[in-house]
Amino acid sequence: MCGICGLAYRDPRRQPVVGTLRRMADTIRHRGPDDEGIEVLGQVGLAHRRLSIIDLSEAGHQPMCNEDGTVWIAYNGEVYNFSDLRKQLVGKHDFRSQTDTEVLLHLYEERGPEMVDLLDGMFALAIYDERQRKLFLARDPFGIKPLFYSFDENRFVFGSEIKPLLASGEVSREIDRRALNEFFNFIWIPGPRSIFQRVRKLPPAHFMLLDLESWDLQIQRYWQPQYRPEEGKTARMWSEEIEQQLAASVESQLVSDVPLGTFLSGGIDSTLVTHYASHALSSRLKTFTIDFKEQEQSEGESARQVTEKLGTDAVFRTLQQDSLAALVPMAEFFDEPFADASLLPTSRVSREARREVTVILSGDGGDELFTGYPHHARAAWMQKLDRLPSSFSRLGFGLLARIAPANLRVHPWAHRFSMLPTQRRMSLLRLPGQSLRQGVLATEWQEPLEAQFRVIEDYLGELQGLPPITQVQFYDLLMYLPNDMLVKVDRASMACSLETRVPFLSRSLADLAFRIPEEIRFHPEVQKPLLRRLVARHFDRQLAYRKKQGFAIPMKQWMTEAASDDTEQRILEGPTVRDGCLDATGVKRLFAAVRSGGGKIYVDRTDELFALLCFDSWWKRYML
Repeated sequence: MCGICGLAYRDPRRQPVVGTLRRMADTIRHRGPDDEGIEVLGQVGLAHRRLSIIDLSEAGHQPMCNEDGTVWIAYNGEVYNFSDLRKQLVGKHDFRSQTDTEVLLHLYEERGPEMVDLLDGMFALAIYDERQRKLFLARDPFGIKPLFYSFDENRFVFGSEIKPLLASGEVSREIDRRALNEFFNFIWIPGPRSIFQRVRKLPPAHFMLLDLESWDLQIQRYWQPQYRPEEGKTARMWSEEIEQQLAASVESQLVSDVPLGTFLSGGIDSTLVTHYASHALSSRLKTFTIDFKEQEQSEGESARQVTEKLGTDAVFRTLQQDSLAALVPMAEFFDEPFADASLLPTSRVSREARREVTVILSGDGGDELFTGYPHHARAAWMQKLDRLPSSFSRLGFGLLARIAPANLRVHPWAHRFSMLPTQRRMSLLRLPGQSLRQGVLATEWQEPLEAQFRVIEDYLGELQGLPPITQVQFYDLLMYLPNDMLVKVDRASMACSLETRVPFLSRSLADLAFRIPEEIRFHPEVQKPLLRRLVARHFDRQLAYRKKQGFAIPMKQWMTEAASDDTEQRILEGPTVRDGCLDATGVKRLFAAVRSGGGKIYVDRTDELFALLCFDSWWKRYML
């Protein structure tokens, strides 16, 4: 795992300055503390920060070139099938290292951009082909590894994070108004936008090709999930096939020249990853668990059952409310506003793991592929509304949404029910356009309410024709996973130079998941029924069928206690209000609503307060 960045100018007479590239690379030193590399190749400059994982020798130094120095690569990630790919290239190329980086370099020489179809792994890479005068960048199918860029008529800048782009001196900090609104809608910013007007995210499963001669930038998608159900197999047969592929994926991701372990939350997904890793390793596996003293949030007991049965070298830590203080330093590593509260336990468990290992395996992706979220069951329940005439839903529930006060729980649900079926299901992830969330934004920054549904509309073409639960899963996979879950894991782990691998997120497992008919993959009363079968087989039914807890902090309790007069005054007197971004009256109303404790009929606004605190920390770090 590493960090990459670079800069290219349209004018071939203009060369990137080494000092600029070094300044860019320094901003992502945490992603790669072991080595630095900088190359200026005419009008193109590449920089790399290395976290040594495979082949720890100097032979793995990047940027790396081919035999005659005409093709260069800067690469972040791991490709797990690189040994098999290397065998196909031996004899055609002279290898000087044992790294997957060199395999990718020569694979590009043989296959060009089509190389991405052969890769099993997580990656963000940049290749400069001096022969063709083209710059090729690509991102893995699920967006595990980030890649940002800025492009205009004179320059192209890219990086693993936004910080290198800002450090280049070529990219302004002008706020993207739509992205700002989307943060307060979703508590994270959906790609391809970023918080900055001139910075974009390369979407997952896409590559880009910049022709330096014509200055033409092309972006192309190379993979997308497909629903192709196969009939004739039982649930037991499907679960056995999942086990074979998941166990193989875990084993392939255990290749490392440095110590590794697993995150073990006690949930279904991390339990399975830990089980397969423990059985594949000859040495004792290290596991890391974060617990909460609040019993209703805790999965610690389940994690202990797993560690005791597998005999892992287990580390347990308890997260306290004072962990909220971590929001300020974490703003350094989240380049744009981000407020998924599970960033706190993820950050803490990453720091604990880094004390003993350099590589960690996580269970992310299991919920998206195998129906593990509560909103999957809600989507099934909401199918009953599909039988109603659309005019009745639009007018009847629309009227209720207009007359019900925005702070009543009935308001967002009436709003949701008034939508068309597909939009209604997608809104379960997080309802866009809720006026309460926008209330903290100053009027001049607010977008019209209807504009907030553009995010859902962007995905409608891919969702049409799919069965209802599969629609929601695709939306999770395309929107929620790369913009929230994987951002959280990447930034929290790389902040302490920890590489996180995600065995569930392989193309083969995704293809398998969507070959399973929806009626077998999903059960309205049992989340992840096929994965629970596997846990029951290897552990016991009680562990397999207990209620899902998730990995979130005790939000209501912590935020109610955090909503102090001092905190409110600090926000009101701070730069976000003073600079005209936030509305003082809206901020006061939010604090008052959280302090009142709401009630069963009122919208719980504690997550909005958490988002406000995160936004305030981000603004102070990046906008002052």
